[in-house]
Amino acid sequence: MQFNSIEFLVFFPVVSIAFFIIPHKYRWLLLLGASYFFYMSWKPKYIVILLAVTGISYLAGLWLGRDKNPATRRLVLTFSLVLSLGILFIFKYLDFSDPVFQNVFGQLGISRFEPGNILLPLGISFFTFQTISYTIDVYRGIIKPEKHVGIYALFVAFFPQLVAGPIGRANLLLPQYRKTHVADYENMVSGLQRIVWGLFKKLVIADRLALLVDTVYGDPTAYTGMALILATYAFAFQIYCDFSGYADIAIGAARVMGFQLTENFQQPYYAQSIPDFWRRWHISLYNWLRDYIFYPIQRALLRRKFSSRSLVAMIIPPMITMLASGLWHGDNWTFIIWGVLHGIFMVISVWWGQAKKTMSWSFALHPKLATGIRIFATFNLVCFTWIFFRANSLSDAVYVIGHLFADWKLQASLVDLMPGGLYDWMIAILAILLMEMVHIVQMRGGGLRPVVLAQPVWVRWSIYFALVLVIFIFGKFGSTEFIYARF
Repeated sequence: MQFNSIEFLVFFPVVSIAFFIIPHKYRWLLLLGASYFFYMSWKPKYIVILLAVTGISYLAGLWLGRDKNPATRRLVLTFSLVLSLGILFIFKYLDFSDPVFQNVFGQLGISRFEPGNILLPLGISFFTFQTISYTIDVYRGIIKPEKHVGIYALFVAFFPQLVAGPIGRANLLLPQYRKTHVADYENMVSGLQRIVWGLFKKLVIADRLALLVDTVYGDPTAYTGMALILATYAFAFQIYCDFSGYADIAIGAARVMGFQLTENFQQPYYAQSIPDFWRRWHISLYNWLRDYIFYPIQRALLRRKFSSRSLVAMIIPPMITMLASGLWHGDNWTFIIWGVLHGIFMVISVWWGQAKKTMSWSFALHPKLATGIRIFATFNLVCFTWIFFRANSLSDAVYVIGHLFADWKLQASLVDLMPGGLYDWMIAILAILLMEMVHIVQMRGGGLRPVVLAQPVWVRWSIYFALVLVIFIFGKFGSTEFIYARF
């Protein structure tokens, strides 16, 4: 069941209404059942994996909460992490079509094994990382273990964030599942507004740009120059609108019922450096990588007497962290190189920031011009890395990079890259401009919503109705999956 499907359009109102009707003590059961139904609507048998990961982390948390022996606690933590990561590794990183595995299956008498029958369980990276953070936090003593198995299972499987995040933290989410939520008009209106805005980004922008991106990146060797450049920039907006659109719908759906999820995006393409980009892009994953990979590596280096400004301390933590980010997305070399490139850019950015402090000279640029240059440079560096992220293979990525400026001229045929021709181009451009206007207002005044709320009732509802009408008229319907559901 996708957020942009008719099924969800029925499912969500029914669950939300029932949530406020039934007594508080049964609400966790309703949400847990609804979340499992939501997950099983995709492929029922993979609920076993979700239950297994939930059970492993739940039992580990209980054990860690009772046992005070450091050696035993380390053993329990290690065992639970190995089991959870092992499940993730088996389903996400093992290539069952490999001849080695086929031989093993043959030895086991599984002669009719078909690799295609094993699919990547929906959202496995998200709920696995969420349970790992819980286990580590219990081990560190940051939180106490959750004893109510149903509440903990809901923490792992809560349907708005189950498939593509945001990756939640136990200390922020678990208390909310025990709180008595009342139907609040403000939460409902703001939540529904957020859902509509997310659908606008997904259906009007992302799915329309996907037509161009899939055409070019589906067979990049058939294109050169401007077509490749346009497709790369289009993918930058496609993946942002697709992923942030999902986050908007998830946050909005949770807010309708009174739950607050972590914000996952903050105008990332206005970042002025690669580190700044990661503080704005997929924020929940960045925070996870920072807290459970970057900081532990950094602390380990400091314990070994490496200065925080030494070359080793400057290079190793961000490179390993960004490599982990690449591997989190998949085992394809394209994802690995994508992560490594971000690591390299991050190291250079940090080094340059430190080097400027020791320089006796500086460029005398107008502040706004300097900011514009930094945003432009960062955006194009990010777009360059998106080539590896989107390419179907490493050879495709190499071809795209090698032909970005080959036969670089405007061609009439570029209009035909969109199935709807000039019509689709105009809708996409106007929709992106509208989105960027909203972003600018948000950055300057803290949000567009206060501006809208300051208007008379008839103006506010005219805006809401107009946006819904735009989605119905210009949206690309067909339940196209969200990109990050694959991870």
